[in-house]
Amino acid sequence: MPRFQSLVPLLRPLAAPRAVACRQHFRLYTASSEHPSTPQEAQRAADLAAAESLTEGDSAQPPQQKPVLPSKHPRADNKPRNSKKPKTSSQALKLSLPPPKYAVSRSVNKNLPIYTDYKRGGNLHLTTVRKITGDVSALRDELRVFLNKKNEDVKINSVTQHVVVKGHHTSEIAEFLKARGM
Repeated sequence: MPRFQSLVPLLRPLAAPRAVACRQHFRLYTASSEHPSTPQEAQRAADLAAAESLTEGDSAQPPQQKPVLPSKHPRADNKPRNSKKPKTSSQALKLSLPPPKYAVSRSVNKNLPIYTDYKRGGNLHLTTVRKITGDVSALRDELRVFLNKKNEDVKINSVTQHVVVKGHHTSEIAEFLKARGM
């Protein structure tokens, strides 16, 4: 028997924790899992349940109006019907220029191959036109006239056959190429 009693202190941590040791953890819970035994505890449990169930819908304040999203706006049916579109420079440009000696093919996603680039720490802005077949110098000359640039501001990269323009002119070049039928 003395041998069995010497093992009891070793097995004690494996037993369930005593209530005195766990009381400090139980004091943090506001609602008990047991049914209340006294009427005062029942009232406290009901108050806690009511406080937890209070939501914004139960508020005495009127609900705030939700903003109207752009997709929910009514369609623009209120436009005047007899308004004429002003003639843009691309429409006038389409009529006055002969057919181009070059072609700019689109990317796989059907976008024009016009890209912007930053160099020299962000101080130099460049716009590059890629996928040009035919007379690259004709495209360079037409872009230079269309954008009112100097000769040194519109260049051809002789290795890649790209036209490089100083500045960000993505929208203007896209408009120009669409007007030329690309």
